[in-house]
Amino acid sequence: MSPQTQNIAIISAEIGWGSTIASAEYGPQQLLDAGLAERLQATVIRIQSIPSMRDGALSDEDTEIAIMAHAKRVSDAVLKAIQQGMFPVVIGGDHTSALGFHSGLARAHGKTGIIWVDTHPDLNIAETSISGHIHGMVLGGLLGRGSERMLEATKSCQTSDAHVAMVGIRAIDDAEQAWLDEGVIQCMKMDAVHERGLQACMFDAVATANQAEAGFGLTIDIDAIDPSQAPFVATPVEDGIDADEFARVLAQLPHQERLLGMEVVEFTPRNDEPGDADRACNLIVSLVTAVTGAPV
Repeated sequence: MSPQTQNIAIISAEIGWGSTIASAEYGPQQLLDAGLAERLQATVIRIQSIPSMRDGALSDEDTEIAIMAHAKRVSDAVLKAIQQGMFPVVIGGDHTSALGFHSGLARAHGKTGIIWVDTHPDLNIAETSISGHIHGMVLGGLLGRGSERMLEATKSCQTSDAHVAMVGIRAIDDAEQAWLDEGVIQCMKMDAVHERGLQACMFDAVATANQAEAGFGLTIDIDAIDPSQAPFVATPVEDGIDADEFARVLAQLPHQERLLGMEVVEFTPRNDEPGDADRACNLIVSLVTAVTGAPV
């Protein structure tokens, strides 16, 4: 079944603990207020953060507990949407939603591959992370490296490095580079995008992720987009992917019947920019409709 033949379920993953930026938690609701669900003609499942960042700071241990509990609820929502015949679209929130998104896909379908479109590999573990922020560790957890709680959260969906493809990477920590130097994960940095073209890189990513038994999921961190078009992120880095070209390429992806779901994360509205939600909503609608063909 292809995304074009399914109704869309938006899973609103309202979480900011992974980036420690409160507005990341509030971003999905702002997108819904801007008309995201109506424009995509989508059903909405809200997964709120418990506790909310509005309730005050947490210890490192309690932060991790809150993130993993939220991920489990996102996973349950993704599984439920698939069981009801819908195409799951997770909207974040910080990138810890990926733990629940890919877990839900794997619980529904079996072993899945991952296309990771992002500025960062998110391959850190607590011992190597410079910031200590868990949203920079999630792909590591999905590949079987991380804390005990992280590995418990990802035990149903841990995939092979050989079934992971990254596109748009341009900010890598030393420990992440050491992992990539093992040569198993396919990592196409922005240099490759410029040299080969975005379409060639994304088609190669599909070929890699599609080797997984059940199909693949597509993760898009908005900071992969050039900050001139998407400044509303926690960690903007210059020289990103062009949003319009990205939408055109997504509409042409091969093997779309094997694409099991997608997530678009890390919208982080700025307090002094009231138009962020509308701009981000337009961007996300263009990306989701490119994949699903949903009327807008």
